[in-house]
Amino acid sequence: MNTNKLTSEKAYQFIHGGNSVFTVLNTLTKNRFTYKVKRHKVEDVYFVNLLVNPDTYVYIGFLKHGNFILSKKSKFSKDSQSVKVFNYIYTKLKIGNLPDIIEFWHEGKCGKCGRSLTVPESIDSGFGPECIKKIVK
Repeated sequence: MNTNKLTSEKAYQFIHGGNSVFTVLNTLTKNRFTYKVKRHKVEDVYFVNLLVNPDTYVYIGFLKHGNFILSKKSKFSKDSQSVKVFNYIYTKLKIGNLPDIIEFWHEGKCGKCGRSLTVPESIDSGFGPECIKKIVK
């Protein structure tokens, strides 16, 4: 059942929701990474974290004006697989060209407020009925 799988367009929007947690899966290699992207108080800045252990996320970089940037505080190098994967999927989502072998899954919680999603339309979009109204399309 693909209830939490998002399309490329919805995935890009979900990343910018403000409080998104998602997993990307390469269906050929079965490699997967789970990321958390949280909006900063500064407009159009989002912190990107990688799940490294259950409930443990580690900072890998940030998004600013549509670009993924590593900073001095990043715990991973530009050559680490998790950083390469995030940069790749973000770049592909930005231009609307995510390959079919890559799946983007949300965890069943709103990408803006983090509440559990129960309405089928909300599960499909990744945002609750009130939060979707606040998301810039």
